[in-house]
Amino acid sequence: MKKGFMAASGRRPLYEEDAKGQGEKKTMKLGIAYNVFDGEELLLDSIRSVKPNVDFVAIVYQKISNFGNPAHPKLEARLKHIQDLGLIDEMRLYEPKQFTDEEKAALCSPNSKELGGPPSMVSNQFFNELMKREIGRQMCAEQGCTHFMSMDTDEFYKEDELAAVKRKVLEHNLEGTSCKMRFYFKEPHYEMMPFDEHNQVPLIYKLKKESRLLLAHPYPCIVDPTRRMAGVGRFAELGREDIEMHHFSFVRADMSSKMINVSNRDNHDGAVQ
Repeated sequence: MKKGFMAASGRRPLYEEDAKGQGEKKTMKLGIAYNVFDGEELLLDSIRSVKPNVDFVAIVYQKISNFGNPAHPKLEARLKHIQDLGLIDEMRLYEPKQFTDEEKAALCSPNSKELGGPPSMVSNQFFNELMKREIGRQMCAEQGCTHFMSMDTDEFYKEDELAAVKRKVLEHNLEGTSCKMRFYFKEPHYEMMPFDEHNQVPLIYKLKKESRLLLAHPYPCIVDPTRRMAGVGRFAELGREDIEMHHFSFVRADMSSKMINVSNRDNHDGAVQ
């Protein structure tokens, strides 16, 4: 029987025999970096859903949103509580900024065809989100992680599915993977439904010396433009039979905070009302 994605247990590193049967072992040290501003009430269970398959958990958090709004006054205390439970290895505070045209150009993929204009036209919130994810990637690399995932607080995975994907990544030497999402809604009761089959989320990346997240880097599938890594070689789009990301996007203690602070809030104009 499959274990639920909220089951709590300890870390379990993965060791896989070399596919060629030569006695050599392939290993994975998987690091996850969370992008945090709000929705921290979900973070504990999100970490527990992945912790058995993860070796390092980093948090990059903000006290002020990309739009100048304050986080919950107890955010840092709540994060410290989870860290004291042994579920967070390292935390870093990120302060949002305004980017110069030169900085924006350096953070955008030179090969992107999605920007709709020069990088200078892209709003600062997207670069702040990209920077948080890139800082998290660097934190994982600094700890010797061989592979990396970028996550938000409202994202969950099933333990056995993630373990199977780790084996597949090692066996086939995959440098990037993606999976589909299933969305959850709070009212009138918990409901789950698949989203657009074309939209996916990046899953496990292999960390290489040249690894770097670049905004709107060309990709083989539709994913968040702030989660795209340059220099990815062998890539696999995983089916729902392999793994899904369970997205508690609309299960929040304060839904209005999400809607007014999310990077693509213009897509949800008027939704709070």
